[in-house]
Amino acid sequence: MCKVFAIIALCFVVVTSTSAKPSNDMRILKGVDATIGQFPFIVSVIKEDLHICGGSILSNRYVLSAAHCVGHIDDNSKFILEDVKKYSIRAGSNERLCGGEIVEVAEIVANENYFHKLHDLSILRVKTPLVYSDTIKAIALDTTEVPAGTPVTIAGWGRQSPSGTLATKLQYTTEKVLPRSACNDVFILDTSDLYCLARPVNEGFCFGDSGGPAILVDKLVAVTGFVIDDCGSNEPDVSAKISTHLDWIRAHSDICII
Repeated sequence: MCKVFAIIALCFVVVTSTSAKPSNDMRILKGVDATIGQFPFIVSVIKEDLHICGGSILSNRYVLSAAHCVGHIDDNSKFILEDVKKYSIRAGSNERLCGGEIVEVAEIVANENYFHKLHDLSILRVKTPLVYSDTIKAIALDTTEVPAGTPVTIAGWGRQSPSGTLATKLQYTTEKVLPRSACNDVFILDTSDLYCLARPVNEGFCFGDSGGPAILVDKLVAVTGFVIDDCGSNEPDVSAKISTHLDWIRAHSDICII
């Protein structure tokens, strides 16, 4: 049976020698450095001063991320939300550790139907409205089904390898949407609420990329969810579909979805 892993960052401090050569693998697996302002809607979700997930700006007050980034399922199958006081976001920077602005989170709402990787969405309301600029902007939401075979762009600061360190600079790469039937065969779960994304082996998202965006023509189509077996395995990556969660997003934010 395939192992499924939510890809929240496991945070730790890594001490490196100042004489060490920079690694070419410090990225979403085989990703590319993003340019400044290329993804102005992406944020780093920070818990107790450490990056754990990505997120996307819905408006100057709300950010969309993954439910497993803000809580966990206990032994009684009940979702336990983390203390909101632990959370903040960094917006407006391609750097994980500096730049942009850090804003505290005032309220967190996780999807009430989140369980077993389904409906893996959360919304974070910030204490202070974000100030839009060339590097801080909201992203529009996709309201339609993305056809199989369509390439989508993912971005984040996730690990360079399953056991590696988080990326310092924002990374991005491309994956392709699989047919629903192929996704169900892999995940053994018949649902229309997920996208399975195909990519070459040893590429794709990894731990620390959770909650980040999958984008098509400047619209958010999915929220990064989990990997099967391990980062970059033979199995597809899996994300929460935006188009089937529009009512929930509308109910818990201030955006108008047309």
